[in-house]
Amino acid sequence: MSDLCNVLLAFARLNFRPEQEEAFFNLVHEKLGSQLADLDPALQVDVLWALCVLQQARASELQAVLRPELHTQFLGDRSPRGQSTLQKLLHINATARLEHPEYAGPLLPATALDPGPPAPERKVTPLQKELQETLKGLLGGADRGRFSVATQYGWVLDAEVLLDAEGQFLPLRDFVAPHLSPPSGGQLPPPTAKRLAFLRWEFSNFASRSKDLLGRFVLARRHVLAAGFLVVDVPYYEWLELRSEWQKAAYLKDKMRKSVAEELAK
Repeated sequence: MSDLCNVLLAFARLNFRPEQEEAFFNLVHEKLGSQLADLDPALQVDVLWALCVLQQARASELQAVLRPELHTQFLGDRSPRGQSTLQKLLHINATARLEHPEYAGPLLPATALDPGPPAPERKVTPLQKELQETLKGLLGGADRGRFSVATQYGWVLDAEVLLDAEGQFLPLRDFVAPHLSPPSGGQLPPPTAKRLAFLRWEFSNFASRSKDLLGRFVLARRHVLAAGFLVVDVPYYEWLELRSEWQKAAYLKDKMRKSVAEELAK
């Protein structure tokens, strides 16, 4: 069983799909059906998180890991290992809510979804700093964007904006934000408004020497889309080609325009 767990985690890291995928995962589910509950609780979370990345989690497996008897032990664990497991539980919870409409519970309690005070920021990367500065210059007002947005899904958005039908920025604080924990705002955005999430992708977010995101970040992007956002991807290899402030601003404007146009074309 430990070998199977290691294989699943390796596949999830790279977002790798094996040949004869259906037969492989049928075997995985058969093994897990009888042995998942016997695994160490943290390993149960790891395995199910891997299945979520690979879009192979079943409702019965989600229920097994999201039941209070298992997850409660991790909610107050401040150790690095405990925090990593809790992060994965948030991703599993988000998978159940966003990708399994038939899922009937259980889910994590609302208190577990609150990111609490922000953790000490890792060193800000040049891409992160330049993206925020360029976007702030476009917004024209502090109330028209959020930055480093911790969501109840366990992911942090680099930035968030709300556009009206004419492509103008709306003041975010006026409108409901169901992705925050607790949800904020009291006014529904106009039906034609579009909520955009900016996600930067650093060199380390990609599989070696490729433009394929690692599994963790594929899952993040899927969840953000499923939560109702249009995604503005900002990969390092595109940003590095931009030399001037004007080019960076034009790049972000074009990215936003394309995201909205693709949505309207559906």
